[in-house]
Amino acid sequence: MLELHNNLIHLTVNDDGSTLTIADLYRNVTWRLDEERLNCLTGAGTARIPLPAAGVRREGDTLVVERALPGGIARYTWQLLPDGLEVTLDVTSDDVTAVPLPGVFVPKGELPRVLLPLHQGQLFRGDGEDWEETSHRWQMTMVAVLATRGGLLTVQETVSNWLGVMGETAADGPYFYFDQQRCNVHGWFARQARLYPVDTGITAAAKRYRTRLIERGEFMSWAEKLARKPILEKLFGALIAFTGYNAAPEIDFAADAQRLRDYGFETVLYYPLRMCQRTLDFKMGGDDPVWLSDDELGRVKAVDGALVGPWGWEIEWLDDGSVEARRGLAGNADGSFQPNWRIDQQQWYNVCTPYQIEQMEKRFAGDMAAMDWIHYDVNAWRQGAECHRADHDLHGGRPIGDREGVDYTRRLLGPETNGNRIVSSENFAGWYTPAYDIGGSSKVHAGWGNRRLIPVPLTMLVFHDSCVHNWWEINTYNETPGFGCREDGLGLVTGAGMGEKKAVTDALYGCPPNVFPFGRQYAWVDVASRRTFSYCIRLNDASVQHALQLALPVARLHRKIGREEMVSFEFVTDDYSVQSTVFAGGTRIVANVSDRPRRTDRYGLLAPNNWRVVEE
Repeated sequence: MLELHNNLIHLTVNDDGSTLTIADLYRNVTWRLDEERLNCLTGAGTARIPLPAAGVRREGDTLVVERALPGGIARYTWQLLPDGLEVTLDVTSDDVTAVPLPGVFVPKGELPRVLLPLHQGQLFRGDGEDWEETSHRWQMTMVAVLATRGGLLTVQETVSNWLGVMGETAADGPYFYFDQQRCNVHGWFARQARLYPVDTGITAAAKRYRTRLIERGEFMSWAEKLARKPILEKLFGALIAFTGYNAAPEIDFAADAQRLRDYGFETVLYYPLRMCQRTLDFKMGGDDPVWLSDDELGRVKAVDGALVGPWGWEIEWLDDGSVEARRGLAGNADGSFQPNWRIDQQQWYNVCTPYQIEQMEKRFAGDMAAMDWIHYDVNAWRQGAECHRADHDLHGGRPIGDREGVDYTRRLLGPETNGNRIVSSENFAGWYTPAYDIGGSSKVHAGWGNRRLIPVPLTMLVFHDSCVHNWWEINTYNETPGFGCREDGLGLVTGAGMGEKKAVTDALYGCPPNVFPFGRQYAWVDVASRRTFSYCIRLNDASVQHALQLALPVARLHRKIGREEMVSFEFVTDDYSVQSTVFAGGTRIVANVSDRPRRTDRYGLLAPNNWRVVEE
């Protein structure tokens, strides 16, 4: 048996490279690498192939553990840190497309819970079924397995070319691992992860991850952001007001903006008031895309506290066959373009990220100059973006992979491109938080009870004093046609409406509210055929008025605590229905996220879907 150890950690592995364990000596917890979950994918199929032990050796102060792959070796090099372990993965086989790093760890003698970076964060309790799911949509590069006496935090150090895999077995309970993906441009390159034993609990794991980001220079506070973009001062306490993608000639935007000001909203971020696309020659639900004239835009901006923003949709273009349309399109290795979004019979193609940057710089110098902020479409969903075109001078006439794509997206979202503007993008992605200010679309309602997954404010425990976590623009406090609330396959609820649920979630998490107060939008007649219709939302609609009543106190709360660190989160009741957060200035939010009244010894009676401020 070979081993690495210090006063806190003891790693052991058998002489043949099997049975790797990590002992947390401080908390008396032993973690075992689950060899049944240690498997790979090849380009030839979708069934995962086991990685049998192929030996272990000591190299200096490291242990090199090898696993056999089809056509090569997966080499895991383990090294001790003062309070954790670092493991580097090197893969020698181009036949393999996915390899775990480091794999699934389970605590000895008990079933764990898993803290997932899914949506705003999920406490994965499990329900005893056997299943597995792979997804791109993880919001941070961390996961923590929680046992009774302690936890094991895994931090993915390499930002690009990985997926998250979650699942459950009846024998070992819930699990999660980072699955490294072979890059289509660079092939296999070294990947790193770090493992830190931590105290059990959500806050402890989140704060150690936050510390690691600070150590890596990948965390930027609101104070630092305000120094480079003073306009961010207006974000705290704002209402985020989605106004629809479609032209709405029946709406007087300026008059309605004044009414919202009179209602009590001191700052409102309106979007989109223009569609920032290379061409506007398309329809959505039969309507033209939104485009307020210079006069209309000026009248909205004249309303005290009104900030205007466009829909930043240069991530994909229509191909009309022209040289100009095709010059920036991203290319595959076979020379084809990359099809993406489609509405009705209109097909869009991905645009290479450096050419998006070039386009946005031109737009901000021209018809987007008056914009105070911008919401980029799905850029933050991308963990980089590759392009194989050798005729693209903006990336040196050579193919770029996801690693370079992450850096280009950071530049697109950052002040180098956007100047003194608030920047938002669809999806909360921790690796983009130093560049942008609002991540959206990946949030679900707070939940409780005997569920497989319980939402928790993991993103805000890490990033509350750095970035806002917003809803998808369509998932507004007010109800809208075509995008109603629903459960996904994991039992998580999102969609438009259920404003009480959204307000209690935002208050608990210290986030601003999201309302669709007026405007026109498209929705699906049938998603499969991509056919659409449009609808109009008016400020006097009963659902809008109710949503604004819920949103105003949430916005005022955010003005008070929006720039502070969230220092702790706890479940007050065993059924998770009453939850509490504390912010650095001493404000505690206590919320009943259930549909029934709840009484606690500490906070008394709480109404259903309600929240309360407790000063400490």
